[in-house]
Amino acid sequence: MSFSSDEVNFLVYRYLQESGFIHSAFVFGIESHISQSNINGALVPPAALLTILQKGLMYTEVEWSVGENGEMNGRPIEGLSLIDAVMPEIKLANPAVKAESGKSAASDTTNASSSSASTTGANIKAEVKTETTSTTAAAQTNSGVTASGTAATNAETTETDGGTNSATTGSANASSSAAASTTSATTAATTTGEDTKKPEACQTTAAGPTTAVDDATSSSSNNGNSNNAAASSEATSGVAVTSAPNSSSTVTPIAPAPNATAAATTGSTPTTATVAAPTQAQSVTGTATSTARVEPMEIDSAIEIPASKATVLRGHESEVFICAWNPSRDLLASGSGDSTARIWDMSDTGNSPNQLVLRHCIQKGGAEVPSNKDVTSLDWNCDGTLLATGSYDGFARIWKTDGHLASTLGQHKGPIFALKWNKRGNYILSAGVDKTTIIWDASTGQCTQQFSFHNAPALDVDWQTNNSFASCSTDQRIHVCRLGSEAPVKTFRGHTNEVNAIKWCPQGKLLASCSDDMTLKIWCMNRDKCCHDLQAHSKEIYTIKWSPTGPGTQNPNTNLLLASASFDSTVRLWDVERGTCIHTLTKHTEPVYSVAFSPDGKYLASGSFDKCVHIWSTQSGQLVHSYKGTGGIFEVCWNSKGTKVGASASDGSVFVLDLRKF
Repeated sequence: MSFSSDEVNFLVYRYLQESGFIHSAFVFGIESHISQSNINGALVPPAALLTILQKGLMYTEVEWSVGENGEMNGRPIEGLSLIDAVMPEIKLANPAVKAESGKSAASDTTNASSSSASTTGANIKAEVKTETTSTTAAAQTNSGVTASGTAATNAETTETDGGTNSATTGSANASSSAAASTTSATTAATTTGEDTKKPEACQTTAAGPTTAVDDATSSSSNNGNSNNAAASSEATSGVAVTSAPNSSSTVTPIAPAPNATAAATTGSTPTTATVAAPTQAQSVTGTATSTARVEPMEIDSAIEIPASKATVLRGHESEVFICAWNPSRDLLASGSGDSTARIWDMSDTGNSPNQLVLRHCIQKGGAEVPSNKDVTSLDWNCDGTLLATGSYDGFARIWKTDGHLASTLGQHKGPIFALKWNKRGNYILSAGVDKTTIIWDASTGQCTQQFSFHNAPALDVDWQTNNSFASCSTDQRIHVCRLGSEAPVKTFRGHTNEVNAIKWCPQGKLLASCSDDMTLKIWCMNRDKCCHDLQAHSKEIYTIKWSPTGPGTQNPNTNLLLASASFDSTVRLWDVERGTCIHTLTKHTEPVYSVAFSPDGKYLASGSFDKCVHIWSTQSGQLVHSYKGTGGIFEVCWNSKGTKVGASASDGSVFVLDLRKF
């Protein structure tokens, strides 16, 4: 066991922020050089210091209660205070003991609960976006990806001048020591990424109290400055690295130095790309493709997808938060905490897939270096010719399918949580921790209009038409905005906790929203209150998806459905017209982070932190196929033909399930 002073200082710094001691946290952060540490604060769960103190206190109680021979020293000690634990003379002088067996159960319960009261109180809000306080994997995911803006809120109101964001969103790999307090080695190994983006973890700047900032507590002098002061002064660029599986590739490789960054080869032009040979880590695994290893599953073997039908893609060096299929070709894009996005060519299953590595770089000291920030979101344009990515470094980027960087979009003052192309493909919409949403001109890379209507981090956006959209936030509000309008066209209020995701139905008439208040609401533009308030989930609802069915779709004769995924480990299918739940899908055992309908609407894929991807019949609600990967699932998606399902996981793996013969 080992720990550094940087780690201790960071936990103290976070404790001060979470406790509301903003000025003390600021001074302590400066004096302890928090901004120079490599700790990824996005992956450190709320109340981390209190949690580890409680565990240490429990260990001390056990240590004092058990002798060297392994037998109890009289009656077990319980209810030890922190001060008692650091005063050796207390050990024999005044031990607290458990109630004797003959005493009432009520007394036992009272004593047992008192030992954890201090931590329980501190974790009331910390449970937001985690399955339970004891589920460390979910808590870490929640802190790092889901884009829960609760933890991110104070990241932009603290007074550090650019250092805070660096300290809390540093290298994801450096966070392994911060995750050492997990109760399971397996959990620590596979969980490195939600709240997050929003996930959506989507993830958040997990620095500061986990309460939403409103108008009263938001300081204009601090607005966004602490999140990305460095980003505002540093030009950004990107580098694409092509990893080819064999010498027959038409790409001429340039062998890089070990661990070489894109900076050394790109010069100062951000739109150039470096074509490099696979790194040492990649060469070990060929093209980062291997036969999937399927773990034992407690399901009918008839529906289990065999390893021969799964292609595992390895190359990412950190958790993979997001993946999306190209709408016209079998290209799968993935975004990771290793500050890269990758494009995997899955069109030829006979050979190992090629991968393009899109390195997200910034200019620093006259050279280009990796941003070391998570890629939180990505989206293909309508014809599949361009890929847009959003990053924790506050920049959006547009890439060509050959891996070259087309443009860099810089206007946000903090991490970007969501990013979407409109249907026409001329605008990109982004949402950030700086409480704003931005419409970008895709052809020029310039900001067309910035909307500053939210009082807290914006978590999600979705286009209604080619020039109007909706946005949601940790401020519990939903705004409908239009390009050229200086005020929201419509504002929906009704959720009592942060709104995690919003989606317009295929016709653009109904807007669905899901929240940490455990409700799913349906809104329409001609009403101020929701049309349906769907209450069935028992924990936070992380994401929602409409089926590609009903009027105005390619499946007009199939009823329109809405799917919701929750931290209660269930997926629900809703008949929105009637406002009823028609199927509850219950095979998952951990929080569900993603759902996706097949193009024909007949199947629904779901991904959970139980490492499983399940595929369900939307008509019967029955489990049709299932596959267990090696890490918690952040995202699932279907290709345009409906023959393959892609998934991204917390252990850095991406895999593709071929369903053509099922």
